[in-house]
Amino acid sequence: MFKLVKTAALLLLFFPLASCSNSNLCSTNNNFRIDFYSGGGFTGMESGITISCEGWAKFWKRKPNSIKETTDSVSVSNDSMKKISELMKNPELFTYNNKYTGNYTIHLVLMKDIQINSISFNQSEPPENFPESMKELISEIKNIKSDNK
Repeated sequence: MFKLVKTAALLLLFFPLASCSNSNLCSTNNNFRIDFYSGGGFTGMESGITISCEGWAKFWKRKPNSIKETTDSVSVSNDSMKKISELMKNPELFTYNNKYTGNYTIHLVLMKDIQINSISFNQSEPPENFPESMKELISEIKNIKSDNK
C-alpha cells in the first residue's frame, strides 16, 4: 500500500512539471500555428502540413466535404523551430495579402494569438511582391516536409 501511495505522489509531482515545461515552447508573445497546404484540381483533394509552436508538425490529407486525416506526426528540430519562431514575429507576415483562386491553389494560413492571415497563390506563378520573410517561412516549411518524406 505504501508503494502505491508513493507512486501516486510521484506521478502527481511529475505531470504538473511536464505540462509546465511544454508551455514554455509557446510563449505568450509567440503562440502560433501554421497551415501550409495545396489542393484543388479534378479531385478536389487537399494535402498539407500543420506546424505548432509546441514543436510538432502534422501531415494530413482531406477529401472534399470531409475532415482532415492525419497521415503522420513528427517533432520539428530545434533549429527549424527557432527559425520559424523568429520569422513569425515579423509583422509583415500578417499585413501581406494575396488571394488567388484557381484550379490548383497553394494556401498559407498563419495564426498568432488573435491575428490570422490567409494567403493563397498559384504554385507555378508565385506573387512577385512576396515579402522575403514569407519566402523564408515557406522555404523552412518545405524543408520540414522534405526531411520527413
